[in-house]
Amino acid sequence: MRDSDLLPRYFISTALQAMEQAHAQNHDIRVASHISRAIAALHDLMHQASAPRGTNNAPYDPHEMDEFNSAV
Repeated sequence: MRDSDLLPRYFISTALQAMEQAHAQNHDIRVASHISRAIAALHDLMHQASAPRGTNNAPYDPHEMDEFNSAV
């Protein structure tokens, strides 16, 4: 993995930790749902950052059909 691949994961991880700490210290129910949505989005982003990429360095899309799939 290149250093340029590690930098986004570092920032996502840092943001995720901060949001989880904010969620743990939150005492306002109106804010809790927003923090939970942000945490879920960061988890999705972290998953996408660690997913394998295609041969053309395009972001991995789990719903994209492989052009070499015989069923297509």
